[in-house]
Amino acid sequence: MEIPLIDFSSGSDEELAAQLAYAMGEVGFMTVTNIGILTEIIDAIFRVSSQFFERDTDYKHQYLYRNASENFGYQGVGMESLEPGKPGDLKETFTLRLAPGSDLGEDRWPSEAFRSTAQNFYNECLGAATRIMRLMARVFELPEDFFSATVGGENVALRLLFYPRGQQVADGGEQLGAGAHTDYGILTLLFQSGVGGLEVRDGNGQWIPVPSIPGSVVINTGDLMHRWTNGHFRSTEHRVKPMTGTQDRYSVAFFVDPDSQTLIEVLPQCVDESEGVTYPPITAGEHIRQKLQRSHN
Repeated sequence: MEIPLIDFSSGSDEELAAQLAYAMGEVGFMTVTNIGILTEIIDAIFRVSSQFFERDTDYKHQYLYRNASENFGYQGVGMESLEPGKPGDLKETFTLRLAPGSDLGEDRWPSEAFRSTAQNFYNECLGAATRIMRLMARVFELPEDFFSATVGGENVALRLLFYPRGQQVADGGEQLGAGAHTDYGILTLLFQSGVGGLEVRDGNGQWIPVPSIPGSVVINTGDLMHRWTNGHFRSTEHRVKPMTGTQDRYSVAFFVDPDSQTLIEVLPQCVDESEGVTYPPITAGEHIRQKLQRSHN
């Protein structure tokens, strides 16, 4: 299995939609170049991320993650296990909510510069994600805002991730940088600093490395898009290897999830007589709540 590489600066919307349909239908992942986000905005979010994670533990613990319903704040190594029943992940994270109405107070932010940088990056990512969702709607001959209209922002999250180098793996090698999991919502945009480690599980159960290509964004579809399309768009399991060597790994993930009241029902055009409807209806909020509760210790 290879991860499709798509250049968003070439081809018509119809051509890009066809490439996206293949990538998400066969793999569930794609690497995109020329997505339209300025390099300096991406560089800035990685800069504030590294500055935060380099601070001492006492400082970072001022911004601790409190609960899954709030879904905001810092978590240290081992505080989250994306693969339930396995040891905690060998990573640090800072989950941010930046949509209108999600303000949790100035004391939850390390600085105004940090917040401003995150907001700029969030806005750019939302614009890019909206373009992708319009292409997804085109694939299924839906109104172009069918998916994007469900994303008011209440469940959209920006997550800074740090995988410290030199980790000692416990429990017989079962501890990972990020345990095997699928993402929860419509789609995820992942920006990588250049150090690899992300792997995708193929149809044979083998783990395939995802290359870290300069200037690119890794995009994958999540569980709710999988349900909406009756499995036509895959929600593919992936993980991050532990950083046992001499390099740190930084990444930034932008999770695009529908608003909580959105009812996810299989699209009629994704049902045929042989397979029927595979997934019962569920609200986005209930699905996300269940997933978050399973992964946070």
